[in-house]
Amino acid sequence: MTRKKLFNLFLILIVGGLGGVLADNLLLPYLATVSPFSKIGFIHRAGNGTTIINPTERIVITENTAVEEAIDKVNPSLVVVQSYQNKQLINQGTGFIITSDGLIITAADLISSKTNYYLIFRDNSTSVAAQVIKRDLENNLALLKIEENNLPVVSLVDLEDLHLGQRIISVGLELIEEEINHFVSIGIIRSISDTTLRVNLTEENPLANGSPLVNVKGEIIGLNLVNWQGLVKIVPAERIKEFIGL
Repeated sequence: MTRKKLFNLFLILIVGGLGGVLADNLLLPYLATVSPFSKIGFIHRAGNGTTIINPTERIVITENTAVEEAIDKVNPSLVVVQSYQNKQLINQGTGFIITSDGLIITAADLISSKTNYYLIFRDNSTSVAAQVIKRDLENNLALLKIEENNLPVVSLVDLEDLHLGQRIISVGLELIEEEINHFVSIGIIRSISDTTLRVNLTEENPLANGSPLVNVKGEIIGLNLVNWQGLVKIVPAERIKEFIGL
């Protein structure tokens, strides 16, 4: 008796499975052509051969694409900043172009009073000399100038456009053996005030000092100050605007 019940159960499963396959491949596509069945969502999708993507997967794909586009947008405005004493390299970090006529923002601690001159690298083959316009030691900001025009620039975000939990991207540069490499860190905004942004970023590479912190639109949220322990402090875009007089 038990064997018979098991056989019947097995037969029901087989028939049910075949029925489901036939329904998906024959019945539902047919019903999708018949009113009013064609107006039912899952039947209509079956007729179109639509595949449903998991909503979570769709969100991840969209966010990854936005991050990649933000990095591509900000990359042309990034520069390597080098400080020299005579012919010896003293400091190196990242900066970003803030105006098309050659103004560059970076961290003030990259611009030592002991240095004689500064070089800016925008690609792997060329460098230009930079002049220090001013420094703000309290906020650790420095403004440099290079004699070039029609340069790619970035926009600065207003404080009211920032949100807790907002996705952020830090993009830095390093010059190694005459080749510029990009590196990134990704996190979120943890807290917002008029003077400080707190984020959940750490940065192993101290060459990110002076680099921009951007949102997924590629807009500047602030400037990264990175010490040798990898701790990151953010100078908000509002402070940068005040410093350069925007």
